[in-house]
Formats: sequence, structure tokens, C-alpha cells
Amino acid sequence: MRARADQQVLVEMLYEAVYWRDDGAEERPPLDAMLADARNARYVAEWGREGDVAVVALDRQQEPVGAAWYRHFAAAEPGYGFVSEDLPEVSIAVLPEFRGQGVGNLLLGSLIARARAAGERGLSLSVSTENPARRLYARHGFAIQGEEGASATMVLMLPEDTGSA
Repeated sequence: MRARADQQVLVEMLYEAVYWRDDGAEERPPLDAMLADARNARYVAEWGREGDVAVVALDRQQEPVGAAWYRHFAAAEPGYGFVSEDLPEVSIAVLPEFRGQGVGNLLLGSLIARARAAGERGLSLSVSTENPARRLYARHGFAIQGEEGASATMVLMLPEDTGSA
């Protein structure tokens, strides 16, 4: 894994996150169409601003196979899993051929560790109620805070580090 992610990698992974179904039942729209939706684009627009954190999983050829990232959103321009301005929202995706191999688990664990080290009080995310990844989030301590339609907002609160061992 690498700690720095360029915007194009995150755009490609956002596409995988938005169109997570890989059963071929639905034709995926072009990547540009996904980014034309401002609510999707805000997950990657102007990537690298203060507070943006990402980790990327690479295969043996050093090609990205997954990414997890978080960023803060303003209440006026929330993400799908927005809870509050001081709680960053997670996005995560793994290429279909690498799913079920522990990549998402490693990415999410690493991202949570970075959030904890950065002093974040917690993380939020949005997930389709049909997406099997919701079990991964639950294993990492995310709990459903609310549901709207076919999506759930999940939150992980990070305890303060008291410095004691």
C-alpha cells in the first residue's frame, strides 16, 4: 500500500464504489457521466486539500487495485454519508477481481489507523443496503446511524487516545 494517492486513481476507484455491482446485470455509464453529478464529484474534486487522507492498494506490478480515502464535507455540500462537518466521510473501492481477498479489510484498517493518528473523532460512510461490504464496515466497528431508501449511513466513533498503555 502507499499513503499518497493521485486524483486520477481516486476517480477510477470512485467509479468502482458508485457502480459496485459487478454482476453485469446493468450497463455502467461512462466515467464522465458519474463525475457530471456534483454530489459524486465532490469526493475527488480538488483532491489534496487539508484533511484529505487516502491509502491505495497495489498489485505486484504496482498497479492500483483498491483505495480508501476520507475527506471533510461542508453542511452546504454534503456527501452521501454526511453526519457533521467535523466527521470525515470514507470512500472505499476494490476492483472486482480483487474483492474477497482481504484488500478492503487492509485498506479500511489502515485508513482508520490514520484517522485515529490524525485525531479524528470518527468516520462516516454511506453504503447500499444490498452491498456485501456493509459487513466489512460492521466488523471494523461502524454502526448504522440511519437509513434512507436503499442506503445506510454508518458511523465509527474513535475513542480519544488518553496516552496511557
